[in-house]
Amino acid sequence: SHASVHVHKTLSGVKEVMARYKPMGRMDDPILTDGDRGFRGIDSYLEPTTLQGGTVETSQNMRLDGDIASVRKGIEFKAGNVSLTYSSGTEEVFASTTFSDPVTGTEFIACATKDKVILWNDQNDTGIDIAYPGGQTVASGDNASFVQAMEKLILFRGESKDPLEWDGDYTTPTAFTLKNNATPTAGRIECPSTNFGTFFANRLIVPQPSDSQYTVIMSDLLDTDNFYAAESQFRINRGTADRLVGFTPYLENQLLVFFRNSIHMINNVALTNSAGVFEITRQHGCVARKSIAASGPQMYFLSDDGVFTLQQGLDPAKGLGVAISKVSGEAVPLSRPIQDQFKEVNYAHADKACGIVFDNKYYLAVPTGSSTTNNKVFIYDILNTAWTSVDSFPAGFAIDDFVTVLHGSNPQTRRLFAVSDKGWHLVEEGTTDITGTVGSASTTSTAISAKLKTRSFTLGNIDVKRWRRGQLGCEVSNGDQFTIKVNTIDPDRTNTVHTENATSSEEKLIRFGSGRARGYAASVEVDVTAGRPSFRHVSLEAIAGGANARREIA
Repeated sequence: SHASVHVHKTLSGVKEVMARYKPMGRMDDPILTDGDRGFRGIDSYLEPTTLQGGTVETSQNMRLDGDIASVRKGIEFKAGNVSLTYSSGTEEVFASTTFSDPVTGTEFIACATKDKVILWNDQNDTGIDIAYPGGQTVASGDNASFVQAMEKLILFRGESKDPLEWDGDYTTPTAFTLKNNATPTAGRIECPSTNFGTFFANRLIVPQPSDSQYTVIMSDLLDTDNFYAAESQFRINRGTADRLVGFTPYLENQLLVFFRNSIHMINNVALTNSAGVFEITRQHGCVARKSIAASGPQMYFLSDDGVFTLQQGLDPAKGLGVAISKVSGEAVPLSRPIQDQFKEVNYAHADKACGIVFDNKYYLAVPTGSSTTNNKVFIYDILNTAWTSVDSFPAGFAIDDFVTVLHGSNPQTRRLFAVSDKGWHLVEEGTTDITGTVGSASTTSTAISAKLKTRSFTLGNIDVKRWRRGQLGCEVSNGDQFTIKVNTIDPDRTNTVHTENATSSEEKLIRFGSGRARGYAASVEVDVTAGRPSFRHVSLEAIAGGANARREIA
């Protein structure tokens, strides 16, 4: 007999013609097929039997680029040749940033240790040491952070220590100096002692904790030593228990100001005497200053309820641009598809979370479970508009911050580095995770364990089926190792149906049995233990009674 024909409209609007079921004889049971032609994103929040085609239940240490699922690239330790003897609590990395020489465009990773700042790039692999002035140190309790203001690098060391400043000349480096202006201009004050700041619209913008926990103050134009409280001091949300968490530049001379329980905006930063403060939302605030990251006009940040975004609007009077009143927060968190996994975030220590937008992805490192450090990274793919992976790393490795810096030559490209207390690691590079400790050439290589678990296929009905066999399209290289499992629902059962130990590089179609599995739904799970294989499509066949069951290939 001939197979019936079904016209299926995909998510992209392209119509495909496919068989409902395979040709069979009059005495045969119908053999039905379900599967996915690609993998686009995770949804672990909904029931796996209700997911749309191309959506997976689990993706760990994977990258879903386009429709292809590949094991992520490894991290590569880069701080082994630096002259430093690491010891926890003293000679470790306490803060990091990208320092860019405005004259030559040369870029460095700048890292603050106990008694010096280390400048590193791949041309200067041993690092350039910039000492602190006599007796000055940085410690773990200082909550230190950097900001580059014009050609100078400023190091904030908390409310009890004066900031430090370096002139930016790395060719004949001199030590940092104390940034304490003993004789500010009349009516001005010196730079406050604080935890962080930003340089925007030719002003150094910092919190002023000596005034209140909700005060923002801005320096004079092109002068980071003088702050005019009469015109450039903003007490935001005064009279509440809210506190300032962070701020970031925004479009049209505006500053987004994130509090713990609300978000505000200061406009007209260039002319502070005519600037105003506007509230955007008090429905949620920001948990971690370093989680704030921008992708064009869209801002990502971690709140108590997951990851949210701020969206731009159009100013009707201009047709372009952003009006203050048009900046709004989303009602539904961006993290909704994996909200169940965000419940595992250890919010008691989530103020350490850090994020960055790089290569059209939002990387967010957070502490989960009982961890007090950032042990997992959630990846949101901006092109796929979906969360695509939850990354984990070797035991003991935690990410304190992300920085990007120009790296390599012919071509020189901007690359992503993950900075920990033990040094800095180049992200998305090798086939294994290579970790180490700053100042030591000794490294450890760890194979990347990855998992991809598809949605649960039902063939369009809730009848119990006999799952017969399946196939997985993949590309492997010599040394790749993974297993394929078939997981059924009602009855719940897991069968390991194939073990792959690749001995050559090839594209292949792996056909596997199901282990005589029964159930109303089934998923395919791939567990990678070595190498970086990639996967293109998957399908499962089942025998079920009745000819009304659909064949779905998304």
